Amino acid sequence: MRYPAFLVPAVAAMLSAGVPAGAEQPTPFVQSAHYGFSGVISKIHSGMIFVQTETSMQPRVISPTKADRVGLLDAKVGETLNLLVDSGNVLMDVSRTDRFFPEHRFVAGRIHYADPYWSEIQVSTPEGSASYEVDPLAGSKLSVLEEGMPVTIELDADNVMVDIHRAR
Repeated sequence: MRYPAFLVPAVAAMLSAGVPAGAEQPTPFVQSAHYGFSGVISKIHSGMIFVQTETSMQPRVISPTKADRVGLLDAKVGETLNLLVDSGNVLMDVSRTDRFFPEHRFVAGRIHYADPYWSEIQVSTPEGSASYEVDPLAGSKLSVLEEGMPVTIELDADNVMVDIHRAR
């Protein structure tokens, strides 16, 4: 297939014009199977925080519940936040840029009970059974898991399950 002579230089010019010379590139960071990046609060409406990132076409939205849990009730438009998403691009954690994400904890065991409305999970470990609240964004992952299945759950600083993986 032959391309018209003007097409190749035009495409090359469009691709190189996308980033101005000397523009600072965002520095993403990766934590295990998680991906972290920064964004700026573009709007706050009815408690919902809208965060615009350099690479997104639409802002990410942080619910009032999650904002309360991570300490963003006094957030202001223009403030920069760090966001952490899982391998499925689901928001797991948010923090202000003046502090890094709090430590997450991992618990390995077998599913004893998973609430059908995705609000609670009980995991049996060698130390005994433990019950944890489930982040609403992580709840959909419970629908494909069965009781007795070996799993590793990830808990945020508030002891809320933010991610779950089947153990092999």
